[in-house]
Amino acid sequence: MPEHRLLTAESAADRLGVSRATLYAYVSRGLIHAHAAPDDPRRRLYNARDVDRLAGRKTRGRKAADIAAATLDYGLPALASGITLIEGDRLFYRGRDAARLARDASVEETARLLWDCSEDPFGAAPPEFRSAARLIASLSDAFPLDRCMAVLPVARVGAAMTWQRDQRRLWHDGAMLLRLMAAAATGTAPSDAPIHVHVAGAWGLPDRAAQTIRAALVLCADHELNTSAFAVRAVASTGASLAACVTAGLSALSGPRHGGQTSLVEILFEEAERFGDAGRLVQERLRRGDILPGFGHPLYRDGDPRALALLSLLPPDPIRDGVREAMDLIRGKQPNVDFALVSLRRALHLKPGSALALFAMGRTAGWIAHALEQQAEDRPIRPRARYTGPAPAAEVEL
Repeated sequence: MPEHRLLTAESAADRLGVSRATLYAYVSRGLIHAHAAPDDPRRRLYNARDVDRLAGRKTRGRKAADIAAATLDYGLPALASGITLIEGDRLFYRGRDAARLARDASVEETARLLWDCSEDPFGAAPPEFRSAARLIASLSDAFPLDRCMAVLPVARVGAAMTWQRDQRRLWHDGAMLLRLMAAAATGTAPSDAPIHVHVAGAWGLPDRAAQTIRAALVLCADHELNTSAFAVRAVASTGASLAACVTAGLSALSGPRHGGQTSLVEILFEEAERFGDAGRLVQERLRRGDILPGFGHPLYRDGDPRALALLSLLPPDPIRDGVREAMDLIRGKQPNVDFALVSLRRALHLKPGSALALFAMGRTAGWIAHALEQQAEDRPIRPRARYTGPAPAAEVEL
């Protein structure tokens, strides 16, 4: 059963003040989600929240302040970008299908694509990173993201201001940052090995598992203007260093409404193991009014393509498959990338926190792409606030 209230075609068109033909056009453009009616699969019903959101846009008209506010919550496009496109339940990196790239593209090739890079900055041997390697070793017990954020300021990699610098000189910094992030996230010294090979070796994985790691990193490389990418672009617009931009991305990623969702999915798996009955667990969580993390995504109607591609590479898991089947049956929800990353972590018997580490390592390529693209804009991101506080107090002259 879909999560939100459903409307008939007549009600949806009436609420929007449009013809049914226009309603169907909105559906084809992905603005409104349609579902099969429970009593007749041939009849379509329409998501009331989508209809109300679209009706709200029409009511607001072209009032600039209201349009700007609407863009901050999966609304209208807020910034122009040539990096990533999400359309028709598919994800594209500069016009290339990300799920297909994940079949055989390396992390380095994906980074070069995202950076629109005409040369190979990964060909140069990395510096020794002595101070960074010592710090990484001293933080072996730290959470991977905390280790990454601690290492970036002292590594002196990508530390030069990006303002007015030639982007070709920044590609090398980006490559070194990506290698450093892989080392810090896995608690190892940086190397010149292919990034997925470095990560797999650090985690003691066989060659076959290394290919799964590679696919996961490619699928996590970018996801359009998400919260962390927006944070990166805001920092990049000031002319700050690539290291500062990546630090901003890490900070945003750590929150439970972004990459930190993986920790909530871990809890879901733990509960499913204790219950031994995924269907009963989902029903119990719904009865309590709990959030069910790891399923559904506002930008995908029929499933997150990153999750579908990654889950197809994993061996069967009764717990994972049971939760997935129960969510599909009870709520009509498909898994998202957070669920897939935790599933991979469990399948490869990695330590808790490894799912978020993979997310951060892969997404670093995208953060650098956004920083480079924003740097080329040569103007700061500085939106205005819509003031909602008390009115200024009247001044009384004595």
